[in-house]
Amino acid sequence: MSKAYTITSDPFYVNGSLTESGADTYTQEEISLPLDSLNREGVIVHAVYFTSSEPTAVAGLQTAVTLQLTTTSKTALVGANDANLLAKRESIITGGVAEFSGPHIHDFVGDSAPYQVSDNLGIVATDNVFFAIKGNNNGTVKNGQFRMVCSRIRMSADAYASLVTNELSN
Repeated sequence: MSKAYTITSDPFYVNGSLTESGADTYTQEEISLPLDSLNREGVIVHAVYFTSSEPTAVAGLQTAVTLQLTTTSKTALVGANDANLLAKRESIITGGVAEFSGPHIHDFVGDSAPYQVSDNLGIVATDNVFFAIKGNNNGTVKNGQFRMVCSRIRMSADAYASLVTNELSN
């Protein structure tokens, strides 16, 4: 049985930052990955780390800041069942009458532990990833950052065709 891919580089970082276009508004940015499609090049994602503004503490409300990194463009936040989701993080503060709980951090895919080169959150076969942010009940604009740890790979023709078809059809 042949291998679907071969790692062709040491791990490297892809970074990005984004500010909501308005308070509590889904905002997405395309992050370019210069890949050599003629040689069936992609990247294997080992880890994704997020940081963001804290949610605003509002009495009687649950507030949140959610960040996600996907392999295709999205119009809203997606769930863990979306095949194109690489990583997602939600930071939540729950407000009572006079007390607050949080922020609580939820990593839906991936985590903040140190990565191993053998870790594989996903493979990106097209030239971009999409970073998004959305606040909930904050009333002010929030921002977020990500760092993706990845390695370049060269894929077999079958694997490359399958991944490109999957990414372009979603």
